[in-house]
Amino acid sequence: MIKISGLRCGIDGGEDIVRIAAKSLNMSVSDIADTRILRRSLDCRRKGDIHYALTLGVTVKGDEKRALRLSKNAKAEIFEPPIGGISEYLASAGLGGKSGSAVIVGSGPAGLMCALTLAKSGVKPTVIERGDRVQERVKIVSDFFAGADLDEECNVQFGEGGAGTFSDGKLNSGVGGEYALLALRELASHGGGHELLYESKPHIGTDILPRVVSLIRDEIISLGGEFIYNTKVDGIRAEGGKLRSVILKGRHGGVIDCDTAVFAVGHSARDTYEMLLSEGVLMCPKPFAIGLRIEHRQSDIDMAQYGRARGGLPAADYKLSADIDGRGCYTFCMCPGGEVVAAASERLGCVVNGMSNSRRDGVNANSAVLASVTPRDFGDKVMDGVEFQRRYERAAYELSCGYKPPVQRLEDFKAHRAGGVGDVSPSCRKGYVLSDLNECLPVYVSRSIVKAIDVFAKKINVFNHADSMLSGVETRTSAPLRILRDDDGHSSIRGIMPCGEGAGYAGGITSAAADGIRIAVKILSAL
Repeated sequence: MIKISGLRCGIDGGEDIVRIAAKSLNMSVSDIADTRILRRSLDCRRKGDIHYALTLGVTVKGDEKRALRLSKNAKAEIFEPPIGGISEYLASAGLGGKSGSAVIVGSGPAGLMCALTLAKSGVKPTVIERGDRVQERVKIVSDFFAGADLDEECNVQFGEGGAGTFSDGKLNSGVGGEYALLALRELASHGGGHELLYESKPHIGTDILPRVVSLIRDEIISLGGEFIYNTKVDGIRAEGGKLRSVILKGRHGGVIDCDTAVFAVGHSARDTYEMLLSEGVLMCPKPFAIGLRIEHRQSDIDMAQYGRARGGLPAADYKLSADIDGRGCYTFCMCPGGEVVAAASERLGCVVNGMSNSRRDGVNANSAVLASVTPRDFGDKVMDGVEFQRRYERAAYELSCGYKPPVQRLEDFKAHRAGGVGDVSPSCRKGYVLSDLNECLPVYVSRSIVKAIDVFAKKINVFNHADSMLSGVETRTSAPLRILRDDDGHSSIRGIMPCGEGAGYAGGITSAAADGIRIAVKILSAL
């Protein structure tokens, strides 16, 4: 295959990529056997010349090296396409045809990809999930949004699919490598769509993710895996520093004897952290970030980014950062055309997050605006970060007298008054309560956010609009601690293998899924 970079096509999708490829290689369309998009990104640096930047993979009829030489295209090269999915990777690495069993604690991206990799190799995984199957979970969460009480075991944070199921479903990640590519290929082949493999900012959407999750689960079961729902690992038994069994509590109580348990529990499994810590598993606190959600009208973000109404363009996004008085501030999990969601998992705590459907066609855009915090802010004991999160979640709960997020116009936030609603209406389906959000954040975080928003407005001119709507609090940005593991993936108790975002080794769907594959490969390599 010949890879050609530096190509462009119009935003209307009317141009034929085969003709683009033929022209760039100085050959006839009839000389091309196949053309595929390897990479596509929207280039809107010049508002009057918005276009797609393309990298194409082209198979030609005849000698590719000769065709490449005759093309005299400096941006073309011979390219070996990457291998397929996990099955092909395992075969090439000599990791197929294994046997045995393993316990996977948690069925978020890390747990599912770990279980899928093991199952494809011949190992039988047993997946323990404290929440419900994704279809039932969607109903439980929808009922919560509509006014039902919080289910502490199955909610926006807990349940099959993990916290990412109720998000924008972003799959772009700063973590590359073969495991991330394998994760994308599996997500694409299980209903995510082929475009995940070439879009520069791939996303699935919260309306599509449940189907993707269920298809991955069904394949794991078809390969001999087992899922146990509404059950959590409440304890472990170890002898001589080695895992011997896990203790279950919930719908399916009991004990499972095992020498390998992958803990892919997610960043909100505070009771699991406490249990592992009490059993002697070594952990350390780590930096994370807290802040608020900010909402603008999506049409205003489109105008700021494109210089005109969107038309046939995708809903515009952004990613912004600034150093404010030595503290990192940034936007996180931006949801074009999305909504703010009530994301509590503990009683007496109010938390927000954001999510978008695949079409990103909502009225508002939202993202977190965060300030980084470190052990210098919250303490150097393992659980100090958790207690720091909990303190401000409870303050937000007290402000709103429940799980409806407290909200405030930006101008009112700056003036420390509850105020009212302006041009931007809060999108949270759970509802909202007008409050002063300064009362549920540390003073230094509030001040940093105000300064950061004004800096961000230099790039997105509507960012600090007086009617921009804030909601709080956003505390579950990443794990506040790391469960230590060695080069073989084991914790201080051998056989317990921390994995994914909740263990402190990932940040988002793709990196968590990649870490799940990584840990599975370590297990298989030791068999």
